[in-house]
Amino acid sequence: MTKPVPADTLSRLKAVLGEGGWSQDPASLEPKLVEWRGRWRGETPLLVLPRTTQEVAAVVGICAADGVAITPQGGNTGLVAGQIPQGEILLSTEKLRAVRDVDGLDDAMVLEAGVTLSEAHAQAASVGRRFTVGVASEGSCTIGGLVSTNAGGTAVLRYGMMREQVLGLEAVLPNGEIWKGLKRLRKDNTGYDLKQLLIGAEGTLGVVTAASLKLHPLLASRAVAIVGLGSPEDAIQLLARAKDETGGGVEAFELMGRLGFELTVRNVPGLRDPLPSIHPWYVLIEIASGEPGAAEAALERLLSGALERGLISDAAVAQTQTQMKAFWHIREGHSAGQKPEGAAWKHDVSVPVSQIPVFIARANAAIATAFPGTRIVAFGHVGDGNVHYDVLKAPGGDDDAHDALRNEGARIVHDITADMNGSISAEHGLGAMKTAEALTYKDPVEVAALRAIRSALDPRRIMNPRVLF
Repeated sequence: MTKPVPADTLSRLKAVLGEGGWSQDPASLEPKLVEWRGRWRGETPLLVLPRTTQEVAAVVGICAADGVAITPQGGNTGLVAGQIPQGEILLSTEKLRAVRDVDGLDDAMVLEAGVTLSEAHAQAASVGRRFTVGVASEGSCTIGGLVSTNAGGTAVLRYGMMREQVLGLEAVLPNGEIWKGLKRLRKDNTGYDLKQLLIGAEGTLGVVTAASLKLHPLLASRAVAIVGLGSPEDAIQLLARAKDETGGGVEAFELMGRLGFELTVRNVPGLRDPLPSIHPWYVLIEIASGEPGAAEAALERLLSGALERGLISDAAVAQTQTQMKAFWHIREGHSAGQKPEGAAWKHDVSVPVSQIPVFIARANAAIATAFPGTRIVAFGHVGDGNVHYDVLKAPGGDDDAHDALRNEGARIVHDITADMNGSISAEHGLGAMKTAEALTYKDPVEVAALRAIRSALDPRRIMNPRVLF
């Protein structure tokens, strides 16, 4: 637990923010102190709600002078507790909502940190462009949080992580100074790239207050299918064929095991299985093209060839926008589909794409041996090597007993991941949940370099002190 915040510091923060700029109301604080899955619960002496970058700088400056710790928070959709305070000042960016610029000629937009992802999509569409980051929590997650966690999502295969979408940043550094780096340049070869340090830093090197983001052209055709197949090996072969068939037009390629698919259809209202028979594995494929009709034609060629070669057993192609959304809801509803089943260990790992079948087989065997009766839900962004590997309690099992074995299970899964030159956090970050564990797997030379960077920018370690090294 962080040391208590002096009363004088609290008074000065309230004064600099004024009415509406802070809260100690328990009802206002409650939703910001609990992580979505309910696993993490925090506390704070004061919620600060700055409305401008200058107010963020004033807050950070006061805290820096007094050695008071801060936890920044965006939409509170993170899954590794990096946004949940344990006694620190909680700095929410929710009131930083300005759209500073949207420019179709520069293919860029400048948004403040509290703008939601769904709003970002709408702003891009207003000038006939796309912002290509897509995650299930788009109505709640915010630009500042997406930048600070280097969010991934469903379009990484074609467009890359959030890191690839950022042209420039504005941020308040740990000493309270404002870094005005909101460039919209594709080329700027003038030394260290400070924005790349802040992206994925989880609020430890400063508070992102605005971002200059890349826009992409709208695509004229789009096609979505769910296919049933026999194994992850078949899915990898299908992915290779899809890339070749479309010349890079694969927008998403999402793998789902039968159990996760079944739980989602059963537990999420309004969903149904689009295929007439049961399959061990499923893939959701989305193809898009700038040429009218090209995506539909490419998907048809891909599926016809895959059926002939026995790579897939069946396929359902979405015929309307409503069906496309329904297919995607099956994939994006996997977490919600698991929730009624009780306790689960969640793992967000990545391995080389070609090694996904090997990882799943090794992890399944190890978990079955160590924890008989548990259920595996493996799914994720197979096109970029990211597997969400979840271990659910046995049917009728005790939640607390399952939770008590979480760390033992994580060690098994993460040891296999590390042995395959993978990562124990593909897209969720480390947060408070995985920071200590990551030291087991990180190169000591790398950790020392990261600590040196942090010490140089935040010598008093006031920014999100429980997170990272």
